[in-house]
Amino acid sequence: MLGFYNINKPTGQSSTKIVSHVKWFSKQKSGHLGTLDPMAGGVLPIAVGKATKLFDWFLQKDKEYFAIGLFGTQTDTLDAEGTVELKQQVNITKEQIDAVIDQFRGEISQIPPKYSAISINGAKAYDLARLGKDFAVPERKVNIFDLQCLRQEGENLFSFKIHCSAGTYVRSLILAIAQKLGTVATTVCIIRTKSGSFTINDSNTVEELEAGKARLFKVEEVISLPRLNVSDEIKNKLLNGQQPKITAANGQYLCFSNKQLIGIAEVDNYKIKININLWEETTND
Repeated sequence: MLGFYNINKPTGQSSTKIVSHVKWFSKQKSGHLGTLDPMAGGVLPIAVGKATKLFDWFLQKDKEYFAIGLFGTQTDTLDAEGTVELKQQVNITKEQIDAVIDQFRGEISQIPPKYSAISINGAKAYDLARLGKDFAVPERKVNIFDLQCLRQEGENLFSFKIHCSAGTYVRSLILAIAQKLGTVATTVCIIRTKSGSFTINDSNTVEELEAGKARLFKVEEVISLPRLNVSDEIKNKLLNGQQPKITAANGQYLCFSNKQLIGIAEVDNYKIKININLWEETTND
């Protein structure tokens, strides 16, 4: 079994627990391609078998989110699971948010929440926060490709559509928008609607997975590289660590032999090598 499941993670469950469901069902090594906080739901791509070797390939893929922010209230975790630290009397309008939201498009600096999986001197930030440790989370650069305030959902409650680079924290973004308006905010809902080429429309539930009804995406369906077919002779040389000559343009390819995926190959000056070997999971040889 080689490929990816696109699981629609329910809120309240950890990404690790969802991965354990996939491991149990597939009986294969599995790993997610970017964690979601327990309170967040939506698209959680999970690699199965040797596809776990492609983790770095997806590390910098764009993400899209639907989120709801409650303005005038701030918790210690910046989400609905935290303890309220500050409550202000405000009457925020969509017009006010629209007036400042342009400032958050493009490359921005943000400080991730202390309750996050950021590594601080080898420890997870959320572990340090729970222990009451005093520490600073370093600022980082992220890209906000598109940001819209969709509508007002209730009193001081607004929904957002966010298209951003990997590593962006939605909770920090919504807090920053609130601070620009002279107040605070807590993110009460986060749904990831897209991660790379995986969308919520083609996702499956855990129940569908365990009923054998979830779609296993092939590597070639989610990695946009040209295909290169090679002979059995070239294949055998590649799998033995050799770099045989081949007539092909320089670049990276999804390399196949007899319709079986070998892996991700690179051609340089008419020599080909395998950078990521995926062969054993796709053949009985």
